[in-house]
Amino acid sequence: MFFEALRELYTTAISATKPVNAKSAKGIKSKSDPSTLGIVFMAFVCAVLPLDISQLSFAILGAVLYALLQKSDQFTAKKPPIPLVVNAAPCAPKPKPSYTPSKAGAHAKPSIPATPIIKQETRTSSIQPIVTPTFQSKCWEGEIQELLLQITPTSEVEQIVNKLAQNMAQAIRKIIPEIEVTGFASGNLTSGKAFGVAVPEVDIIANASPHILFERLHGHSTKGSASQLDAKKLQKCAIRACTDRLVSAAGFKFRRSAFRGQEPKVTLLAPASLGLFSESIPIDFAVNVVTPFYNAALLTECGQIDSRAKELILIVKRWAKDRGICHAAKGHLSPYLWGLLTIYFLQVGVTDEGALLPPLDQFEMSAGLLANDKRQKASADTPKQRKWKPAQTMEPKKSVGQLFKEFVKFFETQFDWRNEAVSVRAGQRGPPSVDLPLNIMVADGAATSQVGPSVEDPFCAAQNLAEGMNSASFARLKEELSRAAALCSRGASLSELLEPWVPPDFESGESHHHDELSNGSGKASPATGTCQPQASTTSIPTTPPWRRTGAPATKAANAVA
Repeated sequence: MFFEALRELYTTAISATKPVNAKSAKGIKSKSDPSTLGIVFMAFVCAVLPLDISQLSFAILGAVLYALLQKSDQFTAKKPPIPLVVNAAPCAPKPKPSYTPSKAGAHAKPSIPATPIIKQETRTSSIQPIVTPTFQSKCWEGEIQELLLQITPTSEVEQIVNKLAQNMAQAIRKIIPEIEVTGFASGNLTSGKAFGVAVPEVDIIANASPHILFERLHGHSTKGSASQLDAKKLQKCAIRACTDRLVSAAGFKFRRSAFRGQEPKVTLLAPASLGLFSESIPIDFAVNVVTPFYNAALLTECGQIDSRAKELILIVKRWAKDRGICHAAKGHLSPYLWGLLTIYFLQVGVTDEGALLPPLDQFEMSAGLLANDKRQKASADTPKQRKWKPAQTMEPKKSVGQLFKEFVKFFETQFDWRNEAVSVRAGQRGPPSVDLPLNIMVADGAATSQVGPSVEDPFCAAQNLAEGMNSASFARLKEELSRAAALCSRGASLSELLEPWVPPDFESGESHHHDELSNGSGKASPATGTCQPQASTTSIPTTPPWRRTGAPATKAANAVA
């Protein structure tokens, strides 16, 4: 009996430590090796001999109890698994992968498709649609003053932008320690909801010398120097590197890139989770650009010369933004250019009261930016003109609301877009200079062409800032000027004038083909009016949009924010 119990213990140990199949388990008792049993018996005797009678009795009792427990586990029936049922809405069955069996046999594994399945996108209405602005005042002048209170940057907004610039500088200095970051606010963050992401109110500019950028981004061991590298390529490379850092480490969100313009930039979103503002802040980020500095200098000095000039610039920019004609990526005039048009009007277009602003060389601060210009050096030896003073007249000063109506009328009926140039430098009407290149616009699918607007860069006379304009954007410009002139002539309210622009095909119930769709052409469903892109067989790029080279710049995320 003792040997039988020992054999049972041995069988149980072998079955517990080494899995066996069903056939070998049946004959495990009868086919045990006698030599193995002898070795086990001798080991057992050697272990038992040093023990006294009490220890031996406890050992035998424990072995018997262990054997009984093992026997009871074998006869215990296992409970069947309980199926888990989840009530879910019926979904479309997944398509089975189609493959051809290989020649090796019928059990070959299906080949995994190289491109992932692309889900169809459906455009829906915005959760927070843009509505027409409303005002408490009932008269035109009251609405203008109320709008100015809403859109004028405040000291609180400037503090938020400065903190935003500091946060971005702290993140970027991990890769470029010498960089300097500056922020500019061209409007109030609580206003300007229409096209807010397409045309941000905040510009963040990072500045560093090209040599430092070259060393930090390419390393000291790289052959060549910064002077041998294309300045535009170095600028774009720095923007990509900074964007990588801001998105991955600082919590910013990427929206789009615009590398085809005169000054490459990216549009980022500073989420409310950063703790700077209660809402997300769209920002334009660029490296080593000068336009935001010029814009801030001109806006500040215009306000010092005549407060109405700064107010009119803000209102014109807001009108152009709400009506969708200041998105430069679409070929429209940028907000900076609308500011130049306003300054030019105040120089040459104000009736009765005379010019409200002088030529650029009479600006105290901005004139210093012309020191490196060839024309300025050539005229350095000429006698200086007398300091400009506004015309003395008995006529009462016009309000900002009246000036806006004259602005619209001037560019709608009096200004010759083909034969005249907007020149803030000269401060007088005339044709484009011989150094200014003309913008020849060719309509899509048409054999005819036309001369586009000429807007001279105040700080570089040989640069036409309106060179990105096309025939479609120029037609929209004239359309909006005609609409504004008609509304002003019949005494419409400011709310009606600033009603956010909606594409005509969207108004008619069809979807608007925004240019940010990157999956190819889309087809509009006649029942729902949504845009569903066709399935694409091309692979989805894994690199961030701002890092793709050789491809067109990523367009706006939403035409109407």
